[in-house]
Amino acid sequence: MTETAAQRWQRRAVSIPVMLGATAVAIFGFPFLVVAAVAADVVRGRPRLPTLRIYLFLLQYAINDSVEILLAPLLWAAAGFGTRLDSAASIARHERLQWWSLSMLERRADKLLGLRVEIDDDGEAALDAAPMIVLGRHVSLFDASLPSLILQTRGKSVRGVVMAEVLADPGFDLIYGRLGSVFIPRDDGPTALAQVEQMVDGARRSQAIDDTAFVIFPEGRLFRPSVRDRGMARLTEKQPERAERLADIEHVLAPRPGGVLALLAALPDADVVLFDHQGLEPFPGVADLAAAVPLRDSVKVHATRIPRSEIPVDPDDQVAWLDEVWLGIDRAVAAR
Repeated sequence: MTETAAQRWQRRAVSIPVMLGATAVAIFGFPFLVVAAVAADVVRGRPRLPTLRIYLFLLQYAINDSVEILLAPLLWAAAGFGTRLDSAASIARHERLQWWSLSMLERRADKLLGLRVEIDDDGEAALDAAPMIVLGRHVSLFDASLPSLILQTRGKSVRGVVMAEVLADPGFDLIYGRLGSVFIPRDDGPTALAQVEQMVDGARRSQAIDDTAFVIFPEGRLFRPSVRDRGMARLTEKQPERAERLADIEHVLAPRPGGVLALLAALPDADVVLFDHQGLEPFPGVADLAAAVPLRDSVKVHATRIPRSEIPVDPDDQVAWLDEVWLGIDRAVAAR
């Protein structure tokens, strides 16, 4: 991390009390908040009670986050008071907590929101072996959890390249970094690349690399047409050759190659798995989802494995390869 220990604890001194306080309010105010949510839905003529469903889901999220906050010091103490956090035993304990949280939220998302995830048969075959580099498309707050949810179900460890803004969530902050994920600054390329390399080195030191999926979202942020247009304008100014190659993209953002190239260099034998999906495009955020729950259609996940032998070795050629891969995803989205 680029932040100092003092900065980190200054941030946590705000985020942890806020989350614990919000959870306490949501729990102790449960009877009143349920009545208010139902009343809001009835007044608006929403017999399927979407406001109540969203409140109950967010309540579960807050409870999970608070459990992670409260257990984090115990897990730290169990790891030799922080001296063995990267040991296999410590990682296994943190993974069990992470899996409990993800699976609990998956069940609540299914029952309350109608948010179900299905992976196709080809995708199942693509997830057989590790290590792997997973490249995900990012159109919603909810798709960030898809790789972890799907891969951990299949016995894989997951280490992710996550934007540093997510550290505002204290449960995520305290637990996921101990699992080897890295939180990268948005506009500091050299620091981000160094952290990606450290992530892979950490997996090697803990002897977990053979069962690990390294997840990154090359677009770097949620897709929006306005963000796509601004990104293409910057690319035209700085890298006109790439801008010309990506001129036809419509449904995705131009990929940022730095993190992907760092993973390819650090994992020279790893295949690449593409995670595409359909069904979350209309719901980039919680408010968008709230207007539609419960959903009637499941989220379909498509996973495609690209053998390492099909990926160029030269970094410039790898950038061109990544651009073509992303153009292919764009065409697939357009076809759907």
